[in-house]
Amino acid sequence: MSKIRLALIGVGDMGTGHAMGFDQIPECEIVWIADPSESNLARAMQYIRKNEPGIVADYRELYDRIDTFDAVVISLPNYMHRDAAVPFIERGKHVFLEKPVAPTLCECDEIIAKAEAAGVILQIGLTYRYSNIYRRMRRELDAQRLGNVTMMWCKEFRDPFPPVDWFYDSAKSGGALIEKDCHHFDIFNWMIDSKPLRVFASGGQHVLKDGQPNVITNSYTHYETRTLTSTSIVDHAWVIVEYENGSKANLGLCMYLKPRNLMDEGLEIGLLGSNGGQMIAKKDKTIDIFGPEDKSRDHIDLDQESDSVNGGHTGSQRQRHAFLNSVVTGEAPYANGRIGREALLVALAAERSIKEERYVYISELS
Repeated sequence: MSKIRLALIGVGDMGTGHAMGFDQIPECEIVWIADPSESNLARAMQYIRKNEPGIVADYRELYDRIDTFDAVVISLPNYMHRDAAVPFIERGKHVFLEKPVAPTLCECDEIIAKAEAAGVILQIGLTYRYSNIYRRMRRELDAQRLGNVTMMWCKEFRDPFPPVDWFYDSAKSGGALIEKDCHHFDIFNWMIDSKPLRVFASGGQHVLKDGQPNVITNSYTHYETRTLTSTSIVDHAWVIVEYENGSKANLGLCMYLKPRNLMDEGLEIGLLGSNGGQMIAKKDKTIDIFGPEDKSRDHIDLDQESDSVNGGHTGSQRQRHAFLNSVVTGEAPYANGRIGREALLVALAAERSIKEERYVYISELS
């Protein structure tokens, strides 16, 4: 079988991770990289050891080379997703698109409609769908360890976004809850397995405030510390999501920790069940299951290495393998466009709820 030929569009933080990951998969070949930043290109090329891609500054230069690749991996800022993805979809190319699908529902729906009309694969970078730990959590729920999930929570307490302007511009990113927490809203949707009904959120700017000098340091990016004075996104929020089956989920977001979340539990995602059982995941590494009827506690340590690369996002390498498999077999991705749309709906409702100080029903958006 011939290798799947890839064009990587954008090699910032996420794009460099994809360059590193796909470079290690023998079933594919990276034939093109597109990025206008010479520093981004230089950094990404350090991690490409087994491929010799051509380089272009503007991804639109690839329209004239459309027969030289089979699929594109798009890791551009959110506001560029539609304009980048649609022309490749219309030219019959399969697309791996970083989350969120887009910063607006209109753009999201256009991307999905174009992909369905063209009959191409559209996979969204909701990496938790491919993670060992959250897949194990879903299996435990399928085995009725908790009965029905009645309540969930997520504590996403962390350092700021990288010091890059578009992250802090809600018109370009969609807002902090869209850019960051579509991942976690997707986990809520996945585990509760019901349609979201309405959302209430409260948030604002505690530390990173518009109009003041904000010194932005990020623990995982390659960008240097920088001072930004313009920010239209929240740096904290509480979000309650209510589902059609009566279940409820709560997300706590903090985006100003220094240097990052140093608490023992790290990222924490928990579930309570109708049978009185409890399950909690910490740091993308462990699951603890309590009860329900006795005082038992099951502690499960999960392997993080096999589904990622060099400490990258949990599930990140498995999602790359899964994309290539979908391209070959035609199977719908586990994180497809409509899954991404459901997560985006919750995030959009949360952003609107903060602005309008009220419950927002999903039906108002969709």
